[in-house]
Amino acid sequence: MSESQASSRHCCFRPVTHCIFELDGLLLDSERLYTNAVQKILDPFGHIYSFDLKLRCMGSTTAEAAGLIIDSFKLPISRTQFQRLHKLHSREHLSSVGLMPGVERLLRHLQSCNVPMAIETCGTRELYDLKLRPHSQLFEVFHHTVVGSSDSEVKQCKPAPDIFLLAASRFREDPPAKPENCLAFEFSLLGMQAALAAGMQVVLVPDPLLSIRLSAPATLRLRSLEAFRPQYFGLPPF
Repeated sequence: MSESQASSRHCCFRPVTHCIFELDGLLLDSERLYTNAVQKILDPFGHIYSFDLKLRCMGSTTAEAAGLIIDSFKLPISRTQFQRLHKLHSREHLSSVGLMPGVERLLRHLQSCNVPMAIETCGTRELYDLKLRPHSQLFEVFHHTVVGSSDSEVKQCKPAPDIFLLAASRFREDPPAKPENCLAFEFSLLGMQAALAAGMQVVLVPDPLLSIRLSAPATLRLRSLEAFRPQYFGLPPF
């Protein structure tokens, strides 16, 4: 459902008790840096990192994205070489990556209302730590983080539900949080599919170029987290 539809209908979705957030592209403006890094790798070969290909890569691990891009363009480099170049081109900017609009307001609000929160990401622990340095104090609001590429309990990354199910199970409660009581915030189609497969409702804040048709399975699509209304999901309003 779109933002305007939800507003006009004064929607009330299934109430939730926990929130799970994607990191790249949703909380942090890092997806733009990753896109630029991929294009720098492709430039010497005369290729363009199209939006259609980007859609297939967003939400996957760096290794999976590397394989997909290499195969799409038949690049004469290995996955290891691609990952090394990607890290080289993106690393210098990640330590100063900014927050996406509406992030701090929402996180502070949920913290003040004692709503348990977690992060899930398919990136590596090294880059995760690098990106969080300038925001370490704010990100203390999160109960835990699941870093898919570095967590042995994540057997399959998105669109499999593993990372969301694991994130829900790690809230220190007895009994653990049920997936159906968790609200997933996502940026990518793969992430949306994974959260839905885990039985969660999904707030999708995608690239504006993403078609309405492709995002239709999401519980709610927003232009920005600034437009999120907690009361739609039984959470205290701003």
